[in-house]
Amino acid sequence: MSTFNAASDGTTTAAQRSYLPAERQDMILSLLTRENVVTVPALAKYLGTTEITVRRDLSVLADAGLLRRVRGGAMSIGSTESDGSGTDHAVSVGGTRAAIAETIPAGAAATIAEHAAVTANITARNSEPLLNDTTIDRLDRTMMPLNDEDLRDMSIGVPQPVIPAATATPTARNNHGNNGVIGLMFPEPSFFWPTVIGEIQTEAAKLGYQVEIRESSYERIRENEILDTFGSVDNLVGIITSPSSEEDVSQASWNWINHSPIPVVIAERDQPYSSNVFHDSVRTNHPYGVRKAINHFRERGHRHVAAAFTLTPTSEIIEEAWHQLVDKTNLLECPFVFDGIQPYDTHGVEEIVERTLDSEATGLLVHSDYLAIALAQAFERHGKRVPTDISLISIDGYATPSSRPLTVLRSPQHEFATECLNTLLWRLEHPEWPSRHMLIDPRLIDRGSVATIGD
Repeated sequence: MSTFNAASDGTTTAAQRSYLPAERQDMILSLLTRENVVTVPALAKYLGTTEITVRRDLSVLADAGLLRRVRGGAMSIGSTESDGSGTDHAVSVGGTRAAIAETIPAGAAATIAEHAAVTANITARNSEPLLNDTTIDRLDRTMMPLNDEDLRDMSIGVPQPVIPAATATPTARNNHGNNGVIGLMFPEPSFFWPTVIGEIQTEAAKLGYQVEIRESSYERIRENEILDTFGSVDNLVGIITSPSSEEDVSQASWNWINHSPIPVVIAERDQPYSSNVFHDSVRTNHPYGVRKAINHFRERGHRHVAAAFTLTPTSEIIEEAWHQLVDKTNLLECPFVFDGIQPYDTHGVEEIVERTLDSEATGLLVHSDYLAIALAQAFERHGKRVPTDISLISIDGYATPSSRPLTVLRSPQHEFATECLNTLLWRLEHPEWPSRHMLIDPRLIDRGSVATIGD
C-alpha cells in the first residue's frame, strides 16, 4: 500500500520509504490489474526507487510468468501493442496512463484505482471531485503504517463512527443514480478486489446507486479513521468492506462496524468470536474448494498429496479445511504441510521441492499462484516437470493459462461482487431480519497440471 506525496520538483511519487522486493513486486502486479501497460521510469518514480531496481523486479515477475516484458516497461499477460515493426512497446493507454505518477494530483493520497473512479464520476456527473481536501488529508494520515505507540493509543479507547443515519429509500429504486451511495473499503494491493469493485460499480449503477471507494491496506493502519471519511458522503446507505485480520488493529475497525448506524456487509473475513453483533457476510467457500481439489486429485489416481500455504487472511481457513478432510478421512495421505510463507516470497521453495522429492507425494495443493509458479520452476531446475513428474493445483486462480497452465481454484469475482451488493440491498429492505451469511463456491478450472496415474 502506498500514498502519494508531492516531491520538491512538483512530481508525484509513492510515499518515501524503503519497500521490500516482495512489496514492490506486489504493487507492480496490482497496478497491472488496472493498467495494461506500465513504464520503467513511471514505476521508478511511483515506487521511489531506481530504474535498475524496477527492471530487476520486472524480470523476476516476468520469469514467474506474471507479466510480459516489453521495451521500456511491462504489459499485463495477454496485452499487446505493436508499431508494425514486430517490436512490442510500452504505450500510453487513454493518453495519460503511460506516466503513472503524473495521473495523480500533487499531494493526493488517493490510489490509482480511487483516482480513476473519482475521475469517471466527475466526468459522468459534471461535478466537483468526491474526495475533498479534508478527506485527502485524513487518508494521507491514516494510510501510514502503525507503530507500537499507535497501537497502545488505539487500545485506550475507540471513537464512535461519524456516519449519519441513512436517508435513502431503497424500495424506490431507479436507474438514474439517485437511490443513494454505497461505500466500499477493500485492501490493496490485490489481484482480487479491483475486479470485485468494478463489478459492484457496474451492477450498482444499473440499480440507480452510486459508489464511493476507500482503500485500506494489508499493513497495520487506522482503518476506523478511513471508515470515518465516509461521514462526508451525502445519502450513504450502506458499506461493503473487508476489514483487517490483524488482531492488534482490527479491534478498532470492528468496533466502528459494530456501532455503524447504516448496514455493513463483511466480505471474505471472519467476524470476531467475542462480538455479540452479527453482520451480513459474503465469503468464498474455501472448504468446499479444498474438497474439489482433493476429489480432482483422487479422480486421477493420486493418493499422496502434500500442501504448501502462504500467509494470507484466508490461508488459515484453507489450511484448516485441508487438515479436517485429510486427517479425519481416508481420502488422501498427506506427507507434509508447509505453511507460513510470506506472499510473493520464494523463501522456502527449495525446501518444499526437496521434501516433495524425498516423499511419496505425487501432487501438491498450493496457495497461492505466485508460490505455485515458483514451485513449478524450482521442480524444473531439479529436472522434474509439471504434470509429468509432479501434479499441482493452485488456490487463487489468477495465473493465466499463457503464463503457466496450472489447474486452479478461483473465486468467481462477478458472482461474489453481485452477492455482496444483493446482500446489502436485501438488508436495506429487511432491517429487522436476522443476519445472513452467503458462501460462494470457488470454481475448479482444469488446465491439465494434474496427471492421471495408476493406483
